[in-house]
Amino acid sequence: MKFFLPLLALVTLSSATEIRVATYNTSLALTTRGRLSAQLRTKSFSQAQQVAEVIQILAPDIILLNEFDYDAGSSALTRFNSNYLKISQGGQTPIDYPYRYTAPSNTGIHSGFDLDGNGQIDSTSGDLNYGGDAWGFGEFEGKYGMAILSKYPIETDAIRTFQLLKWKSMPENVIPSGFYSEEEEEDLRLSSKSHWDVPIMVQGQKIHLLCSHPTPPVFDGSEDRNGRRNHDEIRLWADYLTNEADYLIDDLGHRGGLPQDARFILLGDQNADPTRGDSFDTAIAQWLEHPRINASFSPERSGTSSTAARFDTSTFGLRVDYVLPSQTGFKITAGAVFWPTGNSLGANRVTISDHRPVYLDLEILPTLKEAIRDLSIQKNEAGGTITWRGISGVEYEIQQSGELIHWTPFDVTISSEGGVWSASFPLIQAPRFLRIVMIG
Repeated sequence: MKFFLPLLALVTLSSATEIRVATYNTSLALTTRGRLSAQLRTKSFSQAQQVAEVIQILAPDIILLNEFDYDAGSSALTRFNSNYLKISQGGQTPIDYPYRYTAPSNTGIHSGFDLDGNGQIDSTSGDLNYGGDAWGFGEFEGKYGMAILSKYPIETDAIRTFQLLKWKSMPENVIPSGFYSEEEEEDLRLSSKSHWDVPIMVQGQKIHLLCSHPTPPVFDGSEDRNGRRNHDEIRLWADYLTNEADYLIDDLGHRGGLPQDARFILLGDQNADPTRGDSFDTAIAQWLEHPRINASFSPERSGTSSTAARFDTSTFGLRVDYVLPSQTGFKITAGAVFWPTGNSLGANRVTISDHRPVYLDLEILPTLKEAIRDLSIQKNEAGGTITWRGISGVEYEIQQSGELIHWTPFDVTISSEGGVWSASFPLIQAPRFLRIVMIG
């Protein structure tokens, strides 16, 4: 064999898996600890019925719920799925999420400090002053929590959370100078709720859900402590994706960010609009201009709206809720801010929250690492053989080219057994470049 250089190339699969992924601030944050779980024990809690009906209308495969109170036994999430989603609401088709995840939130965990600077340390839960002194604002522990519902398996052993990460550990952070005492700044947590990296397996292909719900950039003073914290909570994921993340130590002690070849989706109410509102230093631009994030598609309201408001996700006139996939591994096929109006389906249900659900429809495309693995080449006097591990359910083709511009099929037989593909070649007399493509 005189010249032999294989090149790997990927093409869009006609049989690509399609999923719908959504985020929804449900406003299921109630007044006392444990109340949400208690209310969901019955099947007649009106607020939950309305939220469930909206989810049934949208029928996402994966959804992040913001402002869904956390309880240590996850009973609220289990009951919401069993007593509401799996039962038809308003005539809609029931939906079941066998895979669910929730975890502790910094909201309502008392700091022991006067974090809001009002001159008193309120350690009695249940009121606003207590909430202001918690690591994340909340009148009781677990208020404004997060939860994930999925039709696909969650890799629970691989989840990373950043609930305990200290704000001061972020290099070049924007902690307001002089507002917090040295002791407060030493212990102050970055995340107002938590930050989760939750891997989900969809037919053998991994998706990292990067979930968060930063504090609103309001309810503070001239020091702008909440605006600055919102900025750095958003920045955490930006750093996580660029591997400027040596400071990022998760709650189990593992350091670093997300590998460059990983597929991901950013999800959640970020409390930050690209051009309006009280964000510090255009916080959400850290995502919208990130080289690894595909922000080319901006979901629009499904109902009628003015040109200026067509991207709003909230009744307070801002785009704050986001579903943003990675540049690689996905093709965006559709999406919207679910905002029905008039007599449209769901119009009398979405008003239960001051946010509207946002969803994207995505085709999952193989990444290079997934498509062709363990490539090996064996040469001999008669020709050679290429072997590789690939993806089941697709077909591969070997193509040839002399100049790397025009490619034609190379007439060889490809066989597979046990997830291993192989193709044997006759002696190539002229220089050729070879590549493997997927065609089905």
